[in-house]
Amino acid sequence: MPTFLVNRKVDGLIFMGEISRRYLATAVQTGVPFMLLDFYDDAIAADCVLSDNTSGSYTMTEHLISTGRRNIGFVGSVLSTSSIMDRYLGYVKAMLRAGLPIRDDWRLEDRDDQGKFMPFSLPHEMPDAFVCNCDAVAYNLVETLKRNGYRVPQDVAVTGYDDYRYSTLCSPQLTSYRVDLDGMAKTAVAQLRRKMAHKPAIAPTVIVPGGFVRREST
Repeated sequence: MPTFLVNRKVDGLIFMGEISRRYLATAVQTGVPFMLLDFYDDAIAADCVLSDNTSGSYTMTEHLISTGRRNIGFVGSVLSTSSIMDRYLGYVKAMLRAGLPIRDDWRLEDRDDQGKFMPFSLPHEMPDAFVCNCDAVAYNLVETLKRNGYRVPQDVAVTGYDDYRYSTLCSPQLTSYRVDLDGMAKTAVAQLRRKMAHKPAIAPTVIVPGGFVRREST
């Protein structure tokens, strides 16, 4: 653990990203008030601030369905982070409600056990579209598809998530779901200040909504 935490030289702490359960459990024992930002752990009783991952991914998948795509895959290692898992569940919900097939060979792994991006293995039978768990992954997928002779979005449509810089760097630009990063950060800080003042948090889990951004990739 960091010295500043062990020696209680901070009054509060925000964990951002995906932190291991063992590390979080040790942090809990220090007694320092903390918040989780952009992730959660079902085994750790902790307040957290999240983007609306499940609904956002549902919206992206539903958009693809509305354009006539019926064979839709998902890109993301669903066991890597809680955010990817929730975005996958949103995709699954939209597919089930539309009565469309969810095929194992259309779910592409995008990172290894250490969380590092890895090359894609495209399926032998390609779907009409892919829902990606983030813009960086969508960007890499578009480049892979183009190298393999596929036209985006004519042959295969691709959506991103986050509306980060990769969404506009990509060619064609990515249809994405914009995450309200400022809103999430402000909410996390406000919640932590309440905890530091020994006031109850407004809610143990705060979900900050985002918004659909349509561009050229679909």
